[in-house]
Amino acid sequence: MIRRRQLLLGGLALPVLAACSSDDTPIASIPEGDGFHGTVLPEGWDVPDVELTDHNGEPFNLRTGWDTKAIALFFGYLNCPDVCPGIMADMATARRRLPEDLADDITPIVITTDPARDTPEALKDYLARVDDKFIGLTGDLGDIMEIGAALNVHIEQGKQLPSGGYEVDHSTQIMGIGEDRKVQVIWTTLGLEISHLREDYSRLVS
Repeated sequence: MIRRRQLLLGGLALPVLAACSSDDTPIASIPEGDGFHGTVLPEGWDVPDVELTDHNGEPFNLRTGWDTKAIALFFGYLNCPDVCPGIMADMATARRRLPEDLADDITPIVITTDPARDTPEALKDYLARVDDKFIGLTGDLGDIMEIGAALNVHIEQGKQLPSGGYEVDHSTQIMGIGEDRKVQVIWTTLGLEISHLREDYSRLVS
């Protein structure tokens, strides 16, 4: 079982965003460095060694299941009313705008915060329209919440909607993870420019 990590890095506080609100606040206490537009984590955060299910219905280990130089990891869900689709589109666009020799060195990954509705089939159909390099991951909600806690991502069910559906509250930062299997840089999504994300992708895989 993944234990919830205490926030030890100089009082670092990640944003908790209600129902995917884009009212994002900057991550504090850790300065930018190495030319990144995002927030650099000098010590990095270890990616949990945990198995989920990918959009093809196959087991996928979050720590070892990918073989590119880096991944861009986001927690979100398909029924999100506005923010999640935009973030995933930006992740994909930034990757496609990389030089051809770098574009395949980074894999965008989304872990659903709504596994009850985001089945492998639903993830596969949706992500095929966003970027065929995207990997969608689902699994038990309790496991996903533990993974989120280990990576300082807040997840909880939000308000009921008049339609009978519901929204899911979760943090919306994107995490850049390198070959060392550590979170190296975090991008808050309010005002994030695709050109900056593309430049940081390039730095991450170089």
